[in-house]
Formats: sequence, structure tokens, C-alpha cells
Amino acid sequence: MNHKITTACLVGCTLLPLVANGQLAENPGFSGELAVLAGVTSTDSNLSTNGQANRQGPLHSGTSQENTGIFGVLGNITYTFGDGNDRQLFAGTSREDIAIGNVALEVGYKQMLASGTRLTISYLPTLLGDDVWADPFLMNSARTETERSGNAFRLKLDGIANTPVSVDVAYARSEIDNERSGSGLTSEQQDQLRRSSDSLYTKVSYRHFLEPGRALSPALIYRNSEADGSAMAHASVAGELSYFSIHGPGQYALTGSYEYRDYDQEHPVFESTRSDSVLGVFLTWEYMNFLGIRPLSLVSLAGYNVVNSNISFYDESEYLFMVGANYQF
Repeated sequence: MNHKITTACLVGCTLLPLVANGQLAENPGFSGELAVLAGVTSTDSNLSTNGQANRQGPLHSGTSQENTGIFGVLGNITYTFGDGNDRQLFAGTSREDIAIGNVALEVGYKQMLASGTRLTISYLPTLLGDDVWADPFLMNSARTETERSGNAFRLKLDGIANTPVSVDVAYARSEIDNERSGSGLTSEQQDQLRRSSDSLYTKVSYRHFLEPGRALSPALIYRNSEADGSAMAHASVAGELSYFSIHGPGQYALTGSYEYRDYDQEHPVFESTRSDSVLGVFLTWEYMNFLGIRPLSLVSLAGYNVVNSNISFYDESEYLFMVGANYQF
């Protein structure tokens, strides 16, 4: 449940509910989509494994921008059944999440309740771990990579009792395979830097329709990360505002967000308690019936994310641009 831009961002955006009257799809049975996209991402971060393995000079010194070409294929598949098509099994990447810059593989179950609430229960596995530095603070010696992986469980209540209010709750466990942070410090200080964590994510959002085809959706997000190391444990509060629009064959979603993260204890490397401010903007655009083919659409997305920390080592910025095609079946 991380709002950070990711190179896995694929597929277009679901802008407004397309099916009403208690249905999750127009027809029962299987349906889905497949997207192919290519683009570029650029990262400026001390934590990125695309950067220098052998760091020279002080830890707070700046990093160089790393540009990477990216290509990917993703999609989703659903099976709809029940009275009035009110139940659904699904696997893949949620279009609604991608519209606001969130990307995660999900496997789950969705049901339209009698109250009008859309209930979703899902599991989010990590199929491929993220590469991270085993010891991000190692200087004048080659840093080695390790993997960060984890799993999450999610509960969503959309349109609660036919209102514009939705609630999204998730629990996640993240593991660092070979944790070596602070390898030159005392064992007690190394324990304070352990990054494996249990996290609880809660989001409350509201969708306001301005007119047919246009809507605003503000959201409030709270995240609590109980890391194994006290200097890595933190809580954050975020605000998010999304604008959705459909006009003819074109549709887009623009999301802006701000997050403040406050860490529990002093960082043993920098001798200061960390706090971060995170600004992000994310845009998705889709043009339906591309080349006159009804199930084919042209899609693109762009995002920018910047972290300003009181500890300059954690300052970072990232942008992403991708374009491609999406085919629905």
C-alpha cells in the first residue's frame, strides 16, 4: 500500500463506476484485460540500488540521477457470478488503484451487499522482491544487494450503504532477507536499524460527482509501521485529492498527495530523529477505441514523487512516464 511511483505501474484507469444496480459486471463469466507499456523512470536516491555501490565521501553527499528504460506486461482477470452478477473472483492489478498511483498484485473476492456496499477481501503476495542495499550506510566499500519481500491482506468497503464514502484497510508484513544496516556499529545500534516491519494502513475516501463524467475524491490516510528497529518505526498521515473526468473516448485521473512521516527514535547513524515530507502527483490517461478497435485503448501515465527529510541522506526524487496499449476481453 505504498503510494510511491513504481516501475510496475501498468494498465489504464477506472475513472467512474460503469456498472450499477447491484452488478459488478454487465455479464457473468470471465472477463479481463492485458496491457503492454514501455517508458522511462528516473531516480535520485541514496537508497536506490541503481546508484553507486561504492559510496565515497560523507553519507549526506548528493547522488546522481539514474535513468532507466522500462517495459512491462500486466493485466487482470475476473469471474463474475451470482444473482444479478453480484459476486466476483479476481486476480491481477486493480485499475482503480493504478488511477491514483498504487500498484499491487491482488487475488480476492468481491461482493455487492444488499445495503449497496461493495465488499472486497484480498491477498497481496510478493512474487518478485524489491532490491535494496543490505547496508545502505556502508562507505568506501562496495555495498551488496539483498531482497525486500512481504505479503498483505486487504479489506475494502466501497460506497458504504449507497453513500459516497469508502474505507480501505490493509495489514502488511515486510521482510529484509539479509539485514546488515549499520554493520560498523554496536549490536544494539544495529538492532535499532532493522527494517523488517508490520504495517497497518487505513484510508477513508469520499467521491463527489461534479456532473456526469466528472468527480472529485478527497481521502485521508493513516499508516503505522512497527519496524523491528526502533529508529525505523514510524507513523504517517497523508491527504490525497483525485480528479476524474470522462469526455467522449478520452478519460483521465489526476491525483495529488502529501504525506508526513514521523519516526519513533533517534537514528544511531545520524544522531537525529527522522521526519519526512512527501509530495506526489500522478496522472493517468486513456483513449478508448484506439485505431477504431472497440476493446483496444491507448494508455499513458506519468508521476513525480519527492521526499524532503530532516536527514538529507533520505532526500529523494523520482519520476515516471509510460505509454502503451490495453486490450479488454
